[in-house]
Amino acid sequence: MSYSLSVVVPMYNEEAGAESAVKSLLKTLSGLSEDFEIIIVESGSTDRTADIADLLAHQDPSVRVIHQINREGLGSAIRLGFANARKDFVLYIDGDEPFDVTEISRALPLLGPETAVIGYRIGERESLKRKILSRTYNWIVQLLFHLDVRDVNFSMKIVPRAMLRRLKLRANGCFYDAELLAELRKASVGIVEVGFEFTPRSSGSSSLDRAGVVLDIVGEMLAYYLGSWMFRRHPRRGADS
Repeated sequence: MSYSLSVVVPMYNEEAGAESAVKSLLKTLSGLSEDFEIIIVESGSTDRTADIADLLAHQDPSVRVIHQINREGLGSAIRLGFANARKDFVLYIDGDEPFDVTEISRALPLLGPETAVIGYRIGERESLKRKILSRTYNWIVQLLFHLDVRDVNFSMKIVPRAMLRRLKLRANGCFYDAELLAELRKASVGIVEVGFEFTPRSSGSSSLDRAGVVLDIVGEMLAYYLGSWMFRRHPRRGADS
């Protein structure tokens, strides 16, 4: 079976691994589908990531690049990629190759018109600090939003594009993953989980354990919980009700 697939890859300062990541995706996807596109969302990088992305798009018509003038956050980059996707299913994956992309083939047969597939990590590549933060965050998010999934933040999620129109996605930062899953649950979209072996990051470093990033996640999580989750069960009456 051939799948109509858009792959969104957010990138910021990934010059060391951008070419390898995209070429790995091109090789894998060409063997899985006759109808695919790769959308690189480059978010105001200060290195050569933007130039590399443009060159990759010039070399292969399956690659498109969207440039954000300013770095507005991971969530804003993914939402921009989602909004510009043209295929039936939309996958997003980090630009640092968190798993062997050939394993995408195991996820595609599980998709359906109202079924999303999300990944969870097998193995570790995290520091002790990052591991503690990640597990604490997963526990809090699952408690607040009743998600009941193994790994909220793993960057492998495939969603039917038609379903994306039903979701109210607003997070600009790294709360985006949790917001996406909470919105999928609210929209009664089925969620199927698939495990992926974590691969070592070959270049760069993660910023998710920085104090400013953590505070941004907490702020967006509270805003979503108070404004979108709680109040949906107790809607306020309008003036003309």
